Amino acid sequence: MIHDKYTLTKVYPGSIDELKDELLVVTIENVKSFKAYKSKWDDFYSMWQRFGPDAARTILIPSIWEGRLPSPKEIENG
Repeated sequence: MIHDKYTLTKVYPGSIDELKDELLVVTIENVKSFKAYKSKWDDFYSMWQRFGPDAARTILIPSIWEGRLPSPKEIENG
């Protein structure tokens, strides 16, 4: 079901703009180096090919925002 409004529980420590900036490092060429995002690889590739990089990165936001996936900065800092 598609809702008009979603309520996400915020776990990510920064703002939405900070998260979007962090996600700029994730590209079609390197997404597979982010092993934590494995469950999203197919969706990422499909969105990138159909709608472009911003759409592909946007599908990662809810999972990172709610703490189900680490942010790129968390992965980098190990």
